[in-house]
Amino acid sequence: MNYSDKIKNNIIYKGNTYGEDMQLVDDGKTHETILHRGCTCRFRESELIDFVTECLDKKEVKYDVLSDESCCGVMLFELKNYEIADKVVKNNIDKFNRHGVKKIITICPGCYESFTKYYTKYPDFNIDVIFAMDLFNNEEINCEGYIIHDPCHALERKEQVRNIVKNVPKDRANSCCGFGAGMKAGSKELTKKMALKTLSGSKVITYCPSCYHTLHRVNPDKCVDFFELLKEEL
Repeated sequence: MNYSDKIKNNIIYKGNTYGEDMQLVDDGKTHETILHRGCTCRFRESELIDFVTECLDKKEVKYDVLSDESCCGVMLFELKNYEIADKVVKNNIDKFNRHGVKKIITICPGCYESFTKYYTKYPDFNIDVIFAMDLFNNEEINCEGYIIHDPCHALERKEQVRNIVKNVPKDRANSCCGFGAGMKAGSKELTKKMALKTLSGSKVITYCPSCYHTLHRVNPDKCVDFFELLKEEL
């Protein structure tokens, strides 16, 4: 089975890109504002959820999480499995509407892109989507000695993050962490090569769970999450 088919089957049969077993239990409750945690945070880097929720709690942002959260489907769009992606989108929209969701806060820029680019094409998706970083635009963190790795899914946020993260170079660390190009090609060797290049200079700050997952696994001492730094300043 090739990489594309594996991702497709994981999402179809397991509800997440990693193929992890999970229970999709509908609690039958209304949740107007939810934190969409995303597959990588839930099943590979759960500490990222802790970092974000600590920041949201300190900011007194009210939110819930869905017990029946499933994949947003962004990987299916990237792999051009449009028919299955469309089914995932429709199922998620039905789920959100059933729970009375009015606002979604995303940790992952890939999830944000999915909700704002693909879900908004449907008239029954009337939900505000917020990237978690947007809630902290008035904060500042002194990060001298670091360099920012801007994820491919969020290049439009380069200036935004540098207005929060101070005293860092304007240039980004390399071009891609290796999760996208390397993983899509099914080449762990290429992924590692790209990650090592990204980590070859100063310690890297990332604000993408997929980038964090790739870089942190290669060298945990050279990679830190944006919210891990932010929570110490709030």
